[in-house]
Amino acid sequence: MKALVAVLLKIVTSILAVTFAVFVGVEVSIWGGFRTVVLPGGFDESSPRAQAIIEQYHLDHNVVVRYGHWIVDALNGDFGRSTRGGVAVSEVLTHRLSISLELMLAGVLLTVLVGIPMGLWAAAWSGRRAGAIPNSILGLAQSIPVYITPVFLIWIFAVELQWVPAAGWVRLTTSLSGNLQTLFMPAMALAFAEIGIVGRIIRADALRVMQSDFVVAAVGKGLKPSYVLFRHVLRPASLGLLNVVGLNIGSLLSGAVIVEILFGIGGLGQVLLEASLSRDLYLLVGLATYLVVIYTVLNTIVDLLVFLADPRIRRGGSQRGKRWSPPTKA
Repeated sequence: MKALVAVLLKIVTSILAVTFAVFVGVEVSIWGGFRTVVLPGGFDESSPRAQAIIEQYHLDHNVVVRYGHWIVDALNGDFGRSTRGGVAVSEVLTHRLSISLELMLAGVLLTVLVGIPMGLWAAAWSGRRAGAIPNSILGLAQSIPVYITPVFLIWIFAVELQWVPAAGWVRLTTSLSGNLQTLFMPAMALAFAEIGIVGRIIRADALRVMQSDFVVAAVGKGLKPSYVLFRHVLRPASLGLLNVVGLNIGSLLSGAVIVEILFGIGGLGQVLLEASLSRDLYLLVGLATYLVVIYTVLNTIVDLLVFLADPRIRRGGSQRGKRWSPPTKA
C-alpha cells in the first residue's frame, strides 16, 4: 500500500512540477505573456467581450494564481480553449493522441524485436571476425540522427521501390492495410537510433552474464548455444535494458514528434508545430501536460517490470526499514 501511494505521489508531483514550469515559462518567454496573445494589440479591453475573456482566463491575476485556476480546471478535464480556433484543447489533443501512441508503441516494439537479437548476435560472435558485422550495424544505427533516417527511408521505399506512400496517415479504424503502410516508415525511423542503444546494452550485459558459473555449466552440459543465449543469458541481461528503455522514453517521445512532422502525420507532433507557429499558448500547455502524463505512466510501468523481473529488488524492498543488528556470538 505504501509503495502504491509513493508511486501515485511521484506521478502527481512530476505532473505538477512540469506543468507549472511550462505555464510560467510560456508566460515569461513572450512579452506580455498570455494577455498579449489572448487580447492582441488594438483590442478594446473595456468592451464587454474583452471583459468576458479577461474573466474567463483570469488575466487580471498573476501567473501563479492563473496556474492554480488552470490546474483545477484541468483536473476536471478542461484544459482551456485553443486561442486559434476556439476548440477545446482536450478535444484537439485526444483526437491526435491515438496516432502518436500507436507510432511510439510500434517504435518500441520494433526496437525490442530487432535490438535484442542483434545484441545477442554481437555477444555470441564476440572475438570473431564476423562479430564486426553486428557491431558495425549497431554503431551505424546509433550514430545517425533521427531526422536523417526518414530521408533515406522515403528515398528507398517510397521513391525507388514505391512500396508505401511518402507521407500521410491512415487510421487503424479506417483500413488495416493502409494503417500498416503509413506506419511502416515512421516506426522504422523512430526505432533505428534506439536499436543501436538497445543492441549495445544487451551485448555488454550478455557478455557479463556469459562469464557466470551457471552459464558455463549449461555450456558444459552440451546445450545448444542458441538455447543457452535465450534461456539462460537473456533474462538477467535484459534487466539493464528495462532501465534504459525507461530512461529513453523521453527521447522516444521527442523523436516521435520529429518523425510525425517529417512524414506529415497528424499526431501530437503536428499539433506542437502548429501551436508553436500560431502561439497557441493554452494548446502548448495542454500538450506538455499530455506528454508528461504519458512519460510518467510509461516510466512507472517500466519500474514495475524491473521490480517483477529482478527478485533481488523484492528481497531488498522487504528488508527496507529494518534496523541492522550485529550478529550474536554462539
